[in-house]
Amino acid sequence: MYIPRAAIVGGLAVGHGLKHRDCTPKPSTDPAPAPTTDPAPPAPSPTPANTMFSIPSSWQVPTIDLPYETLRDTAQNAINQLKSQYWQDPSKLDWGWGTGTTLGAFVYKDMIASTRDNYDFVKTALESAKANNANFDPFGYNDDSMWWGTTAAYAYRAYGDQEFLGYATDVWNWVQNSQVTPEQAAAGKSPVRDAKISSECNGHSTAGAVFWRSESSDRTDNGANVITTSLFQTLSVYLAEATNDTKYIDHAKAAYEFITTVLFRDDPNIPLDGMSLGDCSANNWVFTYNTGKFIESAFGLSRLTNDDKYRQQALKTIADAITKVDNWNDLATGHIKEGMDGKPEEGNDGRQFKAIYVRALTEVARQEFQNADLHALVSSYININYNSLTKDATDGNGNYGLKWTGPFDGANLSPQMNALDLLNAGIEFNWKR
Repeated sequence: MYIPRAAIVGGLAVGHGLKHRDCTPKPSTDPAPAPTTDPAPPAPSPTPANTMFSIPSSWQVPTIDLPYETLRDTAQNAINQLKSQYWQDPSKLDWGWGTGTTLGAFVYKDMIASTRDNYDFVKTALESAKANNANFDPFGYNDDSMWWGTTAAYAYRAYGDQEFLGYATDVWNWVQNSQVTPEQAAAGKSPVRDAKISSECNGHSTAGAVFWRSESSDRTDNGANVITTSLFQTLSVYLAEATNDTKYIDHAKAAYEFITTVLFRDDPNIPLDGMSLGDCSANNWVFTYNTGKFIESAFGLSRLTNDDKYRQQALKTIADAITKVDNWNDLATGHIKEGMDGKPEEGNDGRQFKAIYVRALTEVARQEFQNADLHALVSSYININYNSLTKDATDGNGNYGLKWTGPFDGANLSPQMNALDLLNAGIEFNWKR
């Protein structure tokens, strides 16, 4: 059985140029405290025409009627609190994956809100991470390096610096050797592994899989998982869009095929977690971040190829992830519940997963802004959680607690990191353009 770097915490395994809605740039002001007054009373839940995206009747969907400036400043104030309390010097951050993806939330806020508040901080942090390790891979994990690589890709989209595109490309070039080619799958051998790999698992080729451990680490570890493979798919999509180089599309397609044929669940229609390419033994875990990166990259493939099969699969996965998966949802209320156990002052990787999932849903909404049925479901889901976070899980000064449903349990780094993407989503879904 393949077990990733993990501990079981609270029943969960935890481990170590786009077409978007037009956004008119707005000037940034000094951050204001998060709103402490209740939004408007819950409105009746509408039912879209497409039943796949029907909003559960038990949900109480709040109306978030806040001006752009409040939405923007609420998100930036949380980032500013994180910087001032925990990350005073962007050149001296740790190089872990959680730091890499949280910097992505800094960038994403600027991209959504049409600001540049975090540019200098992100630039210095990425430069320092690059200086520490040329491949953004000091610990020998492909997924770790790609959290930094996708943040660099977001930074290129948000700010336009070629330096950021170069970082993303460097990460992709490092990881690509860890993707199994059709020829390697057929031969049962990869040049970055000493041990034999299976040509097929679950009746399908292992081609397209990306090894979890990088080629600088233990070459006997044959583990592959959805998060590493879908991160590579996502990074490939963004580089294809930035460069028009079709090689990236080919690699993204291969990753998609491996995930959907080897590591996917039919009902609910979501990706699983990981397996060994040596003996095909797999775990049966499901996590938000696997689903998040999968849907983000599947929509990207659909854009690049004009093939609707990728989009249709992603739509089914979104609907099931929101309305059918009780591993991470309170299905009766629409609240996300993953990674909210343990002591607030003690961080663990599992808490970051839901933030990545929320960011992916936000990215999809930016691309599918004309899809009224999808938007109604996802915005209801986001706003249920946004309302709880900003009303019940904050001290009113930009600090957020471990449980998004409250009560606020003190200011700590891990909960603060995890709140940022939901606050960013609040801008996207409630900014009245």
